[in-house]
Amino acid sequence: MKFGMIFGQQRENKMNYSQELEAALNAMRTITDTSDMHVLASEYNKHITLLGKRNGAGIIKGDTIQWEYGGLVKTGKVLKVNPKTIEVVNVGATPFGATRTKLDKSMIVGKVAA
Repeated sequence: MKFGMIFGQQRENKMNYSQELEAALNAMRTITDTSDMHVLASEYNKHITLLGKRNGAGIIKGDTIQWEYGGLVKTGKVLKVNPKTIEVVNVGATPFGATRTKLDKSMIVGKVAA
């Protein structure tokens, strides 16, 4: 089976990005110096930290939240809150054998109304 082929069909590589993201990606591709890329990486990390603080504000143990990962929005109950991460378990999971998921706070979409 040829790479990129799924059931005999060519896989579509083009994603549906926002105009802002397309502009940022195109600007990033024009950078040819590694020191400039390090500055970009530093700014990216600062922005992710800002998003995590904003999205994670007011979330406590026991809250039900939604987060986005890989284009899917998932729901879970908060088990533990750390400064940069949060641990959740699927809603309705039993305490024995429940899979804990550790998320960066920047992935949080919001709280689910109780």
